[in-house]
Amino acid sequence: MQIKTSPSPTRAFLGVLPWGMSPELLAFGLSIYFSFFLNDILWNDLLKTQTGTATSRWAFFWAVYVAVTALQFLIINLMLWGRFSKWLAILLVVATVLADYYAETYGVHFDTTMLRNIFTTNPAEAKELLTSSMLFHFLKYATLPIIAIAFLKIRTSSAIKTIAKKLALTLIVLVLALGSLLSQFKNFSSTMRNHKEIRHVVLPTSFLFSSAKIAFQSTAEVNKKIKPIGNDAVRNQVSKTKKPEILVIVVGETVRAANWGLSGYVRDTTPLLAQQKVHNFPYATSCGTNTETSVPCIFSEGGKHHYDEKKIRSSESLLHVVNKVGFGVTWIDNQSGCKGVCAGLGFVDAKLHAATKNCFDGGCYDNALLDSLEWQIDHNSGNQVIVLHQLGNHGPAYHARYPKEFEKYQPACNTSDLSKCSQQEIVNAYDNSIRYTDAFLSKTIDQLKKHKEKSTSLIYMSDHGESLGENGIYLHGLPYSIAPKTQTQVPFFMWLSDNYKLDHPKIDDCVAELSKKPAHHDNLFHTVLGMFDIKTSIYDRSFDLTERCHG
Repeated sequence: MQIKTSPSPTRAFLGVLPWGMSPELLAFGLSIYFSFFLNDILWNDLLKTQTGTATSRWAFFWAVYVAVTALQFLIINLMLWGRFSKWLAILLVVATVLADYYAETYGVHFDTTMLRNIFTTNPAEAKELLTSSMLFHFLKYATLPIIAIAFLKIRTSSAIKTIAKKLALTLIVLVLALGSLLSQFKNFSSTMRNHKEIRHVVLPTSFLFSSAKIAFQSTAEVNKKIKPIGNDAVRNQVSKTKKPEILVIVVGETVRAANWGLSGYVRDTTPLLAQQKVHNFPYATSCGTNTETSVPCIFSEGGKHHYDEKKIRSSESLLHVVNKVGFGVTWIDNQSGCKGVCAGLGFVDAKLHAATKNCFDGGCYDNALLDSLEWQIDHNSGNQVIVLHQLGNHGPAYHARYPKEFEKYQPACNTSDLSKCSQQEIVNAYDNSIRYTDAFLSKTIDQLKKHKEKSTSLIYMSDHGESLGENGIYLHGLPYSIAPKTQTQVPFFMWLSDNYKLDHPKIDDCVAELSKKPAHHDNLFHTVLGMFDIKTSIYDRSFDLTERCHG
């Protein structure tokens, strides 16, 4: 006689229970759950686009609701196979709940550029996003689904039956989705045409599609050789003073023009730079709204005006062109790498030469870059282009970007959990971080001034701006088409040493006049070529800010 025994607690936790469900039914439950609990932003945004009667608005809402839920089921159903379905389902719940938190809290849109930015975030920055509010949100929305799924027993069928079942369900779901959308086709097509950004807030579909696209692109990039540019580059004229030439390009992080003292901000956030005789361009705009897009774009030939992400990522950069005419190139990093811009060229982690006072557990203040900069200047005798990539003003932990002595504006938000701070406290912390950037940039200029045996110059550009709670939007990374100006308008200035001016007598007054006009990230590539009289077929004089200033 066979005696039936109840499963042990361990076996029960692993899903060995007398009851269970198929992967298909699990997919259906997840799609309902995601649509109902984790897509509030989507439904709110959709309803905001509708201006008809209450009846027509709700008819549109329910049609899209059914279609989205059906398509969610279609995707999830194709993902869940066999006994590992529940563990994949748990992973999907975790990812979706976290995505929902960052979408609701910071207004994140999960397009490919944002996902690339997330995937390349360094551990220190990622740690700053782990807040008590995030934990509460996770516990609220993920705990019960995870427990329920963990205790499930997945009932599997033969491979043939499973495939047949999934194909049949796919057909049924497609008919349901299409039927729902066709009932509101005119309204739906108009909404999607005029509000394309909405597709990036559908969870988990948006980040699943974006992740898959990035995976395919990355595979293609690995197998593709970097295309050379500027092989015909030559220098027509070298320094008249016969002094070694050094250009420092500072890539700022998350500084918006609206809070930049030199550009007219009500607060004097740049008091030291104001004394350095820099040429400030108050009307400058960025190529992107995140580092992953902007940094490669800044150093690319085509830039924003001929933007082609695939081409940019598969081509050499400005740094390779100047290297071909004899400039030594070094990228000094206090961030998350050069995004391929310096591939095959010199790269230095700022922490290698950093003085202890500039570093702390998990990272370094930007002054750490200056220790490496001094080493590079002292140990290289020829012409150089040196890039300093700042940690800058990256949020949400603005308070962690500056030492305590720079906390001028109080009370400042002293946590990365921005929900615990008022908007003014957030602005205060952000402005304090800009004052530290001001001090860092001024110190960089002072460091270059000391080298009177060299012809030095400096260009500063922030990679993108930042939202500080305006209209409920925080941080950055919104699609460029809908991003507020606070994310796309950035500080930009040039500083030229006395030795550089000796080589170019007209340059100072000329650039001062030109600085009153609009500028863009696209100007950097061609301006640097113009500054050092580098001739190449890819040079475009219309983008060279100094084109009329030489002679």
